[in-house]
Amino acid sequence: MKAKSFKKFFASIALSAVLTFATAATAFAATAQLMPVEQSAELSQEQTDTPSVDDSDAQAAGASYLTSQAGIAQITASESSVTVQWTPVTNAAKYAISISPFSSGSYKLLGYFDNSRNKARINKLKAGSAYKVRITALTSSGTSISSRIAGCTTLYSCVTVKTSYASAGGYTFNMNTVNPANSISGYKVIYQSSATHKLITKYYSRPSFTLPLNKNTFYQVRIYPYLLLNNKRYVTTTPTTRYISMGIVLQKAGNTNSTMKVKWNKVAGANNYAVYIKYPGTGSYKKVRTTTSTSFTLTNMTKNVKYGIKVIANKKAGGKTWKSAANAYTMSLSGR
Repeated sequence: MKAKSFKKFFASIALSAVLTFATAATAFAATAQLMPVEQSAELSQEQTDTPSVDDSDAQAAGASYLTSQAGIAQITASESSVTVQWTPVTNAAKYAISISPFSSGSYKLLGYFDNSRNKARINKLKAGSAYKVRITALTSSGTSISSRIAGCTTLYSCVTVKTSYASAGGYTFNMNTVNPANSISGYKVIYQSSATHKLITKYYSRPSFTLPLNKNTFYQVRIYPYLLLNNKRYVTTTPTTRYISMGIVLQKAGNTNSTMKVKWNKVAGANNYAVYIKYPGTGSYKKVRTTTSTSFTLTNMTKNVKYGIKVIANKKAGGKTWKSAANAYTMSLSGR
């Protein structure tokens, strides 16, 4: 951040107070400062996710793509089945249906349809798996007239998040890309605030997306992969669920000549708050307290020395503890 803009930014949010303490021998004046600092690798040790993936990740990974020959295509999908449709072939008496794993050329014959049929549903397949389905047109004597192949995929039963983090526009998710890359067309995302309980549904066609969130609340986020076939979305039934919250904004709430108090707004859905301090001469934050209060006082401070502080909201759900994003601040006392 440039010095001029940083100075302006600091002036708009930094809080200071001057308190005078008198004794029989001396008079002391203390000014306390609470200042946000830019995040760095050092200041985000408690965050398990960091930004590292862009929207072109699938292409960059060199992933394979599902393709189909002319006159045949996948038309529906579930987690355990695919349906293919083909254009009827003149003089065909029947059709042989064979299947192969997508990465293999070894086909297994599944059976035959007579020439009145041009659709086949194949069941008992593995979720999140790609296949090649071959339809061979045969004469009544069994001579092959033509053979066409369609790349197909079942729906993924669930997906995994590669990274997620609070960003300027909200909260960004980068999904793990799959192979073949187009075996997932996009993601249906349903998220709900602990404050308003309103359900919001959005669809994203890229593996990276940002949810616009409000502060001071946990959100439940459910992510469903979908496959787009014939302009219809086929959505899996099992979501990947996360609980997320933006970083807590701290405010200064008073100081003495050796202590400083900070406060913050209650986070809807949080069970408690963890306070982390980075003491002078140390390179990392240490958790010093878990509290249900919305304030904290740092004691035994040395004047003219900077202390780091972060407060992280915790939510217990789904058998684990979910953490909010973290905003880092510095605290200091100056005086004479």
